Amino acid sequence: MASYDSQLDTSAQVTLLYGDSELLKQRATKVIVDARLTAEQRADGLLSLAAGEHDPKQLAAELGSHSLLASERVFVLKRVDDLNADDQRLLAAALERLPDTTAVVMTCAETTKGRKPKVVKELAEVAQRHGQVVHVTSPQENALSRWIIAEAKQYNKAITPRAIRLLRELTDDDVDMLVGEIEKVATYIGERRQIEQADVEAVGFSSQQGDIWKIMDAIGNRQPVEALAELERMLLEAAHGGALGLLGMISRQLRLIWQTRVAARQGYRLDRSTDLPEEVTSKFPAQHNVAAIVGSRRWLGEKLIAQAKKFDDRQIARALDRVHQTDVVLKGQGGQAIDERTALEALIVELCKL
Repeated sequence: MASYDSQLDTSAQVTLLYGDSELLKQRATKVIVDARLTAEQRADGLLSLAAGEHDPKQLAAELGSHSLLASERVFVLKRVDDLNADDQRLLAAALERLPDTTAVVMTCAETTKGRKPKVVKELAEVAQRHGQVVHVTSPQENALSRWIIAEAKQYNKAITPRAIRLLRELTDDDVDMLVGEIEKVATYIGERRQIEQADVEAVGFSSQQGDIWKIMDAIGNRQPVEALAELERMLLEAAHGGALGLLGMISRQLRLIWQTRVAARQGYRLDRSTDLPEEVTSKFPAQHNVAAIVGSRRWLGEKLIAQAKKFDDRQIARALDRVHQTDVVLKGQGGQAIDERTALEALIVELCKL
């Protein structure tokens, strides 16, 4: 299977793109469409559909048909993993009979371990035989800062290391969220050429950082009414699509609480020192490392200790699993039709019941 880091074969008749970033799959799709169709040809030659929202038999019939209006056609079938196994096999059979003038680009999620596309074997195999299966991988931790710099350059902006670090903390290294935050801050600074940490703080989710303590206190105190009221206020202040940002903040806070509990079990209090030994810090992630975040701010260590007392390890594990499930839903990868507000409200209620 090809890597997205390598050049896409834009001449492939069938392409299956899989990975964890919807945005990067969209960009890869655009590369193929741009290479195959001119702007004028797209009116009649490009058809983009969410696979799960259409009758599979009609999709199969459409793929096998010829067009009187377009000499070349490109079908983009998004989220083919929303189809059940039998419908995916029906689609695979249709791909075996594609007209020479038709190309198909399909997108899907990856398996939990991220090594394979989340579709039936038959569909992946027909894509490989007639074209390519491409893993669209998000930049990994060591490369992500360079990727952010490159994204900022698209707006003719430079970005400082501190601004990069804050962006990564606020988005939990989520590429799709990062793109939106970079666009917002690049627009915010206008003609100025460099993005500073203060700019990220001004327009990013950091304006809600104080509120995350309130909502986590309400969850820890098992007060769903108060937690939902705080969520409502945060959603009103967030921009469109801000649900993912709020979810990232909840995830980050839970991970900080977990690390605080680990340190406490080893006899270390973050309100006294963050100079922890290697035997403790080796268990912590490099990103959202609680010792680095607290630093000399002992008051922050005190707040984390207070919140850590409201949860046990089992509850933290269950909470993080539930956050992951909500993340899948919000990114449209779970095959569920649920709006952002409802998904977050359901999460908050469940966390209050831990």
